[in-house]
Amino acid sequence: MATVRHINLLPFTSSAMAQRFGFPLKLSVILIRWPVVIICTYLLLYPSLDLIPIWFSYGAILLYIASNVGLYFFPEERFASWSFYYPIVIADTIVLTLSLVANGYSEKEFYLTFFVVILGSCIIEDAKIRTIVSIAAPLFYAVTLFTNAGDLHPSVFLRLPFLFVVSLFYGYFTQFIRMERAFAQEEEIRSRGRKEILNIVSHEFRTPLNVIAGYAQALREKTWGDVSTEQGEVLGKILRESDNLTGIVNEVLDVTRIEAGELTLQRENFPLSDYLREIERKFASSQESVLLHWVIPDGLPKISTDRAKLTIILQHLINNALKFTVKGDVWVTARTASSHQSFEIEVKDTGIGIPREALGLIFEKFRQVDPSSTRAYGGMGLGLYIVKVFTDLLEGTLKVESVPNRGSTFTLSLPI
Repeated sequence: MATVRHINLLPFTSSAMAQRFGFPLKLSVILIRWPVVIICTYLLLYPSLDLIPIWFSYGAILLYIASNVGLYFFPEERFASWSFYYPIVIADTIVLTLSLVANGYSEKEFYLTFFVVILGSCIIEDAKIRTIVSIAAPLFYAVTLFTNAGDLHPSVFLRLPFLFVVSLFYGYFTQFIRMERAFAQEEEIRSRGRKEILNIVSHEFRTPLNVIAGYAQALREKTWGDVSTEQGEVLGKILRESDNLTGIVNEVLDVTRIEAGELTLQRENFPLSDYLREIERKFASSQESVLLHWVIPDGLPKISTDRAKLTIILQHLINNALKFTVKGDVWVTARTASSHQSFEIEVKDTGIGIPREALGLIFEKFRQVDPSSTRAYGGMGLGLYIVKVFTDLLEGTLKVESVPNRGSTFTLSLPI
């Protein structure tokens, strides 16, 4: 019985800043906010003047505590992006300032120290210097405070840890944002470097391959004299291997563009029937024991899609069907879906098939059903990975049905 499996590709990958202080990133962010929440709660519980109703203070306290508790329910991946923290830091700055105002026991010198500490925490890049400032600022303020001490309200003693917590809080998020940006810039440089290197390498591969294939084709066409049957067979093998190597180079370049995020869509309108007949003319089975059949009805609709990427998808599917069919038939069938909102292209073979347990792996990079070094079929395991990514980019679906030793059927469905 045929096995049907739909594949979801490209799962979430976490940030390089996965942990802080030995804790998962999410937990460390929540923990660093709790001292801020506690200090603001204390300030709001003991205001100097009846500036706001007591019920409003209690409501604000509960809401602020709930804001930190609510972070426990956010997914972990949200904490991997520095842009997630901008609203948190801005909101906490507003709450801290309003809490000080509501408490009312802080003089202007303290407000000045408070904003200087915030500014220093955000500007100083060296972590050690920032730590020294975080400790020195409250100590310096303590000296000036107690030197001129008169009657001190008990909330005054909260100012010292308050300044330290503020410095730690803003320093943490500032450093996180800096490191995330540095990682992003580093990854961009690496990606650009990989792309440049691969472009150079692919050019150096393609040039000799084109020369070899050109001379082999010229010899096979008897440009410089007669060629025996045995020589023709050898030249045919040279051409086939040259095509295989060219295909590998193209696959590597496609994967590089995928991982660099450089895929773009260039949609165009064209008749599906005419397009498939062009593909048919370019294809011929390289094995005499395999027959390639095309079922292309007249009157297929015009489609709007990326022609180049659709061609790459079909080339990989058809080449795979031919490669894994030692003897038998391969059918390429096109049809309009019953809803008339999409079309389907089915590539069916009578080859070796795919085991049930391997269906979840065939669309991954560098995956082969037979990964051993002695496997009978070549390739790097990139073709179906590229097919799936391009299919998703074209907003289509790809379904595979397979029975071991009886063949496989890949059905590509794309919107018209």
